[in-house]
Amino acid sequence: MVPELQQDITDPQTGALYRVDYLWRLPDGRLIVGEYDGYEKYTNPNMNDRRGIQGAVHAEKERETGLYRAKVDSIVRFTYEDVLKQHPMINKLRAAGVPDATMAMR
Repeated sequence: MVPELQQDITDPQTGALYRVDYLWRLPDGRLIVGEYDGYEKYTNPNMNDRRGIQGAVHAEKERETGLYRAKVDSIVRFTYEDVLKQHPMINKLRAAGVPDATMAMR
């Protein structure tokens, strides 16, 4: 199943807008978010508003909580290594319930 890319999701409690990397809207209504985790957002001051690693981690936790409040059922995180090796990413997506192309055709 092909995800929607760069989709905005609004936290219903705070009104904060979060753009997710990948979004799967499953036929049963579940929402699964895929997030590519790079390390630069934690270590590069230009990417973390100069909050440092602790501030960036805190902001990421708030974001995740907001996504769950917006009825996201699962958040799948994967790294560059996961993408290169493929199987770790595929296994994470399957574990979250994302159907692959061969399953969708059955």
